[in-house]
Amino acid sequence: MNINKLIQNKINLKDRQKFVSIIGLKPSKGARSPILWNKAYSKLKISKKMFPFDLKPHKLGKLIYYLKRNNNFFASAVTIPYKEKVISYLDEIDQSASEIGSVNLIVKEKNKLKGYNTDYIGFQYTLKRISKKVNNVLIIGCGGAGKACIIGAKNKYPKANVYLFNRDLNKLRKFNKRIKTNKKNIIILKNFIDFKKLKKIDLIINTTSLGFDSEITSIKSNFKYFSPISFSEIKFDKLTTKEKVINATIENILDTFTFLKTNSNAIIFDIIYQPSRTLIMKIGEKIGLRTINGLEMNFMQAVQAFKIVNKKIKINKIISVMR
Repeated sequence: MNINKLIQNKINLKDRQKFVSIIGLKPSKGARSPILWNKAYSKLKISKKMFPFDLKPHKLGKLIYYLKRNNNFFASAVTIPYKEKVISYLDEIDQSASEIGSVNLIVKEKNKLKGYNTDYIGFQYTLKRISKKVNNVLIIGCGGAGKACIIGAKNKYPKANVYLFNRDLNKLRKFNKRIKTNKKNIIILKNFIDFKKLKKIDLIINTTSLGFDSEITSIKSNFKYFSPISFSEIKFDKLTTKEKVINATIENILDTFTFLKTNSNAIIFDIIYQPSRTLIMKIGEKIGLRTINGLEMNFMQAVQAFKIVNKKIKINKIISVMR
């Protein structure tokens, strides 16, 4: 089967060409991994190339089947929205990926596909930049990367209160049941009223898509105009006119400003890297809060993923050729 019949974008994958990929909804529109991996392959003089695969959800199983049987395929990064969905198609899951319940790397090993999670490592690496004492953490979102951040924050700050908020409460509760150790300090926020009452937060971590430079096709607007902090649900399907979009945006900005003003000692860590400064970061900086974006997290997860696929190359060498 021709790969171009499975994916939305067009690529020039030649016969017998050794390759890796990145699977997502639209990785060809700005995913950083192909740039990093291909730079490394070029500098290391390895005859492989990473291709972005823009994939519709109903083609995921067919693509995994194709990759498993392609002798020239070695590995694939996985991005939004397939980090959880891809698990059911794999033969084996690494222990940390299994605990997190999310995979961002697939590696072919002895004709079997094994899933790994390197988001956790990238997240932990970024937290090393935070030297202040953290007693209270707020994590927004429980998607593929969000799960890695929850486990990472819990392990990094075992004595801190870790507040979790996700618009799908059942999904958050289900994930919380999977956590086996050090759960006593995890507090699930059940609604927006609980969210609004939070005070003395030291670290705010956004793992949602709100802030990402991607179009919301249903309303012809963009995620980058919104912050993940809102005192009511942002129902994009209800924003049917330009006026409603503007009003929702203004309300969202005011909610964010009010919350950050109340928690003015917090550090904001937004795992988004495109744009480099999201709306929540910009508002926080206006108030005087320190902000960190997802560039280093994304870079280090790519380094670790490259290392898993190319075992003989040392980490320091990979960092050097990817910079």
